Amino acid sequence: MIFDVIAHAPLIPGTSIYVDWADIGDSLVAVALLTVLIEVPLFYFCGYRKAKELAGFAMVNMVSNMLLNEFLEQMPSGGFWIAVILGEIAVILLEFCLCSYFIKGDRKKLFKTLVLMNVCSVVLGEIFFWLYY
Repeated sequence: MIFDVIAHAPLIPGTSIYVDWADIGDSLVAVALLTVLIEVPLFYFCGYRKAKELAGFAMVNMVSNMLLNEFLEQMPSGGFWIAVILGEIAVILLEFCLCSYFIKGDRKKLFKTLVLMNVCSVVLGEIFFWLYY
């Protein structure tokens, strides 16, 4: 167990989507780590090479990935791809807002980099899913 929390907490305030943080499984963390292994090197090769930028991005990426995957687990199977697209848009916006605090410089480059990384991550994740599941 990652967190020692008993009560359910709303994943999105004001909604009925709840997550029991004590039930976050190892697979959710493993998927988040796999995403970090894909996206942090891309972030590095896109020109963000300071340790502060890379560490901050890795932490933001872990949190946003776990939130997205928990959200997707709550979705019915019928609208899964719409949820993936809307969720990835939300992840990009969240990552952009959070990364803007500790990454100074060209905001357009940062936004384009985040879009590129998330698209690559989704494509590689789907390839991984279809090859191994």
